[in-house]
Amino acid sequence: MGKLLERALLAGVGLLILALLAIGANRTPPPHAQPIAFPHEFHSALNRMDCMYCHTSAEGSQDAGMPAVKICADCHIPAGVPTVRAEKPEVQKLVAYWRAQKPIPWVRIYDLPDHVHFPHMRHVSVGSSGVYCQECHGPVQLKRDLGLNQPLTMSWCIACHELRGVRTDCVVCHY
Repeated sequence: MGKLLERALLAGVGLLILALLAIGANRTPPPHAQPIAFPHEFHSALNRMDCMYCHTSAEGSQDAGMPAVKICADCHIPAGVPTVRAEKPEVQKLVAYWRAQKPIPWVRIYDLPDHVHFPHMRHVSVGSSGVYCQECHGPVQLKRDLGLNQPLTMSWCIACHELRGVRTDCVVCHY
């Protein structure tokens, strides 16, 4: 696909996402307070960082995982010196976790009951179903604060499976 066509497609998807946001604005749950207010829109949209850069286990494990302090520190604290946007309060919080050698206590937003299994790697792996992160998590690249974007109900999951022609028998998700 040519670069021009790719950019046009991305612009079209962006406009569609904005339209859907405007339509569903009153139905979006409030964001979950995080220990560090991570600006997804800055990192994803402006810096073009892929979701998998921070959520490293999404393509290879059951869980997408939460970013480790080291991932953030590699950019913001190179060689142990706070450099990139070091004056920002949220980066200062990051530096404090890094210096204390403590994990950032991220608040999990997407949490399914124990009797439901959602293997991330089967959903996002290249060559598999090819589900884009935004299909479940919404336009993360446009948001500063995140909240649930989908209801995460069984009927919602089954509708997606049916749309894609994927098995819907119980043992697919309940094992």
